[in-house]
Amino acid sequence: MTIGILFFIMSILSLPFTLYGGRFIDRNGPKKAIVISNASLSGILIMLFFTVLYNSNLYYMYFILICSEPFMNIIGSADNVIVSQYSSSSQRTAAFSIVRIFQNAGFSLGPAIGGFVALSSYSYVFLITAVSSFIELIIYIIYLEETKITDVGKNGNVQAKFYAAFRNRNFFMISMLISLFFIIMGQWGTALTLFWRGYDSMTTIQVGLLYSVNGIVVTLGQIPTNRLIAGLSDIGRINLGYLLYLFSFSILPFFTGFPFLVVDTIIITLGENVITPSINSVISRASPPEARGQYFTSFQALTGLVAPSAPVLGTFLLTVYSSNMGMMWYPLTIIGTIFFIAFIPIWKNIRLYED
Repeated sequence: MTIGILFFIMSILSLPFTLYGGRFIDRNGPKKAIVISNASLSGILIMLFFTVLYNSNLYYMYFILICSEPFMNIIGSADNVIVSQYSSSSQRTAAFSIVRIFQNAGFSLGPAIGGFVALSSYSYVFLITAVSSFIELIIYIIYLEETKITDVGKNGNVQAKFYAAFRNRNFFMISMLISLFFIIMGQWGTALTLFWRGYDSMTTIQVGLLYSVNGIVVTLGQIPTNRLIAGLSDIGRINLGYLLYLFSFSILPFFTGFPFLVVDTIIITLGENVITPSINSVISRASPPEARGQYFTSFQALTGLVAPSAPVLGTFLLTVYSSNMGMMWYPLTIIGTIFFIAFIPIWKNIRLYED
């Protein structure tokens, strides 16, 4: 729960910087935003390296982590703007899918490399990350061409338009619906891992294998999944992916054992394959082309406020139902079903841009 609270504080305190970063992307171009943010993040990671190496105060480490949050958000949003600018509406989900495959490969390799490096010292994990971030910075500088820089925000007071994305009712509703879905989908991670250990008595190796199944299904299944549901709209894909998550969680109390969990993990990952690229595509198409930086960072800021509540809620329910952990999925299924049914009429009124 402490980690969840920390991430919530990081989201709150980074909110104004992240939102301003979106304005910076639109006014100066995503490449410049990435270069400045990546250089800053590399410096912060070096600070974390020395903090851990010399066993500095834990709250000092928290402060440095909080400082890193806006830069990570800006880099992610700038990347999404670049993908959006280099793809048409019809290509966007496929483009974000390709990015996601490579991100998942990095996500899989990262813990493995980090675990190996941590055998010497945990501080070297941050040093390796800083070096990797610096290499990424060099690649951006050399190979990335600056995409179109818009004139939005160059005239007038930036502060007057600071919350423009949140004033866009269509965009705000999309962001809120997806953010609330994250309360359920966010059980994949901390809460589910603890559940596997406590309810199914999975060993550390077995938990690692289940996450390996997730990585394999993402890498090998993303493109086939896209082809299978090619006829669905982006909003239809978001709802289908959410239902796969909800179904996979709802059946957890009724079956146990490693073979079942492998199948269940495959279903969860299929839901992930369906929904994740579609979310980025929908946010891109709900944003005015000249203000995508601000809209992507606004979406990240909003989901960043809601998403940390998922592990907090999950771990709370695990505590409440500690004598029978399977019971935790009943209230989550009820809440998730209410979300899905209540959101149907709202989705029908959503408007998306075509470009």
